[in-house]
Amino acid sequence: MTTPVEEWKGQYGGPLEPGHLLVTDLKGWKALAAQVKLDANSPDFAKSVVVAVFAGEHPTGGFSASFDEPAVKGDDLIVRYRIKKPAPTSFVTQAFAQPWKVRVFPRPKGKVRVEFLPE
Repeated sequence: MTTPVEEWKGQYGGPLEPGHLLVTDLKGWKALAAQVKLDANSPDFAKSVVVAVFAGEHPTGGFSASFDEPAVKGDDLIVRYRIKKPAPTSFVTQAFAQPWKVRVFPRPKGKVRVEFLPE
């Protein structure tokens, strides 16, 4: 039996610039949850880490953040993510948006490396 993935996403509340945030403790979780208005219980940081990715601000909808499957290299965990753009022919909302995605990962013995993968 596989463990369900804990993950949340939204279209508003992320920072204006694209990027990511690694959260390893309750203080960081509370700050992240307040920023994106996330109403979720805190993960167990003795066993988990959280990665939040932000697409930055865009003048339309249709942008999103996604995670690739994490990779393990020795004792380290490598978390890779992408920012997806809408197709040129897509219908999108005409409103400013700051898409974000948050996911819980198992805490590795080593380091967590977060990498952006361009489209």
